[in-house]
Amino acid sequence: MKEEKLYSGLDKKIFSKLWQYGKPYGGKILIIFILILAISGIQIVLPLITKNVVDNYIERSYLRLILNDKTVEITDKYKAYRVRTDNIIFLPSNLLSKDEYLGLQKDSLILPKKYLMIKDEGGLDKLKQYQLSIIKTDKGSFIPYSEMQKIPSDNLKNLRHDDLKMVKLFALLYVGLLLVSFIFNYFQVVMMAVVSERVMYDLRSNLVRHLMSLSLNFFNNNPIGRLVTRLTNDVDALREMFTDVFVYSAKDLIMIIGILIIIFRLSTHLSLIIFILVPVIVIMLYFFQRYAREAYGKVRIALAKVNSFLSEAISGILLIQTFNQEGRSEDEFNQIGTNYYNANMHQLLIFSIFRPLIDVLSYFTLGTVIYFGGKGVLGGEISLGVLIAFISYIHMFFRPIFDFSERYNILQSAMASSERIFLLFEENDKIHSPRGPKHPAKIEGRVEFRNVSFEYKKDEKVINNVSFVVEPNESVAFVGATGAGKTTLINLLLRFYEPTGGEILIDGINIKEMDLKVLRNYFGLVLQDVFMFAGDIKYNIILNNEVEDNRMIEYAKYVNAHNFIRKLKKKYENVVSEGGSNLSTGQRQLIAFARALAKEPRILILDEATSSIDSETEYLIQDAIKKIMKDRSSIAIAHRLSTIQDVNKIYVMSKGKIIESGTHSQLLAQKGYYFELYKFQYLKT
Repeated sequence: MKEEKLYSGLDKKIFSKLWQYGKPYGGKILIIFILILAISGIQIVLPLITKNVVDNYIERSYLRLILNDKTVEITDKYKAYRVRTDNIIFLPSNLLSKDEYLGLQKDSLILPKKYLMIKDEGGLDKLKQYQLSIIKTDKGSFIPYSEMQKIPSDNLKNLRHDDLKMVKLFALLYVGLLLVSFIFNYFQVVMMAVVSERVMYDLRSNLVRHLMSLSLNFFNNNPIGRLVTRLTNDVDALREMFTDVFVYSAKDLIMIIGILIIIFRLSTHLSLIIFILVPVIVIMLYFFQRYAREAYGKVRIALAKVNSFLSEAISGILLIQTFNQEGRSEDEFNQIGTNYYNANMHQLLIFSIFRPLIDVLSYFTLGTVIYFGGKGVLGGEISLGVLIAFISYIHMFFRPIFDFSERYNILQSAMASSERIFLLFEENDKIHSPRGPKHPAKIEGRVEFRNVSFEYKKDEKVINNVSFVVEPNESVAFVGATGAGKTTLINLLLRFYEPTGGEILIDGINIKEMDLKVLRNYFGLVLQDVFMFAGDIKYNIILNNEVEDNRMIEYAKYVNAHNFIRKLKKKYENVVSEGGSNLSTGQRQLIAFARALAKEPRILILDEATSSIDSETEYLIQDAIKKIMKDRSSIAIAHRLSTIQDVNKIYVMSKGKIIESGTHSQLLAQKGYYFELYKFQYLKT
């Protein structure tokens, strides 16, 4: 898989594939977005509450208009709010539009003073001593704001107790909405976490299931570390995108749209400042994501080279030290590391330019709004509450733009991870079971290779027209130099690979016509390098098969493993460390024999089963081999010819072909390749 250089930016196909995993949780996702909508709505409403409190209760004021036909005509639509006397009209100062206000101001029909309306006549009696210019009407009394400073604080509070009451009420409403927002946000975060974890669980499970269906050839061509990274780091990158990008991006979009609508309704003129800046912001975002994507691609390529070098250097450290290549390797790594550093610095430069630019733009916008908004407040064109709300909305408007760079970085990483994951899903190097499988009624264990050929690479045959038969309960062995093709025969027999020519039959049925699981269940396999799973000895023998404890112990006794197991502290429940490092090679081999026997196979395969056994346990091993070969077909592969002298037939392989066959004595009598191998090992011994 050449995915290091992959990353094509935002891809609709990738989003479509990801949605297939989110679709089963569509109901929960809908609830999440409803909660996001509610949270966004609450946050957008809060500055409006502040505006309402400031304009209608804290800075509640009336304009004093000179009564004439024009003022009557203009204020007729505000009849419910205006207070009219013989020569004066009082009107709440936040009702007139900008054009109406400027028109009346131009004709000198608005007096410069603003007034506070008091309905409590009893409270006015206490203010007589302050010599205030009070104008009384049938609906209430009006006091100029310019004279309010004459009134002591306590008296002023009593005078405005209705306003204070409403301020307290709206303060409680404000806090209540914050509490509701917190509760909604809690449920949204929890639900999003649950959905994202479920989606990632499904994705990871499907990926593992897909990997388990791929052939051995795929795993031979792909480093294990890379595959583990797909299942861990890349899936985690997607989870971060679900929780930190999708949710908050939806919330930010709702907020921005809502803010633009509200500020336009609050003040058309002030909102133009924001609307003029929107194209500038869009252009900045376009160039940022363009250059950020290019920089991210360069960082990924540079990182891939670092990883490749480190993997190669660590794997080949023996040769590097033997040939004194440390200096060359260090110089090469310094060059690669410098390129990686430069790529990261280039990416950092792009981010370091974007964030300050947005900062400058936001402060410029804020300063502009304060200047023009302040002029509007002083000129009576807008209320103080509108200006305060505008300032809050500017902060809210720029907050998601500030976060864009960070979220875009997460999105880039997640999209690159998605491409790698779905590229892995596209791997189709599989060995398929037939739709209508055939199986022998009762497995006898006859194995036949009929003119079988195989090549890993085109025109490079590792098995060349090989034919042989293993009769039921017969034991055979394959010997030959390394690379002769012995292990490849086993891989073909177990259908880890498909032959490029010929056919392989079990009891007369082509293995291609058998179900893979059923086929492999016929075999017991013992390898030279015994793999031990994390767990205890019992698990490593039965491998989740339904085997009773007494049967398991019988198998262990039969292959001479019970004696050392019973001496362990926890016996069969003794924990096996990583790779079985707390067991000797011989002990691991004996456990492998018990494992193979627990399957009760009809065909036993011993691949290099005795080439790594220490001399102290060789007798036990040889005895175990004789026992487990009894009453079943057996195929052994070994370098030490002394271990296979009792088999029914020995096949000698060289360069993918069978060049000799016969019993041990027959092959010695031929004085051919086998004879030379035996003589070499005998003299070496």
